[in-house]
Amino acid sequence: MAAIQIVRFKLNTGVDVKEFTALDERFQREVAPQLAGLERREATIGADGEWVLVLRYHDVDAAKMAGKSDASDLSKKFMTMIDMKTMSASFFDIVSEG
Repeated sequence: MAAIQIVRFKLNTGVDVKEFTALDERFQREVAPQLAGLERREATIGADGEWVLVLRYHDVDAAKMAGKSDASDLSKKFMTMIDMKTMSASFFDIVSEG
């Protein structure tokens, strides 16, 4: 069953939003296509600076494995810019769609 992962976070103090956005775009092009089971990834940012990533996977197992399987330098840099105290990840099975 297809699944959605929602990831929420804010950036570390002092991280330049434009620099992080450029890094996120690189992640989208270079890393996301390599994540097994990933069908779609969208990155959003709210007025308060909170980022929300919406990722669609083939199933929850693929979603949970994706973060564990990526050890690229790009991903490591991406993670160093995130305030980990604000980060959360939730997984949801898709029960209907149109």
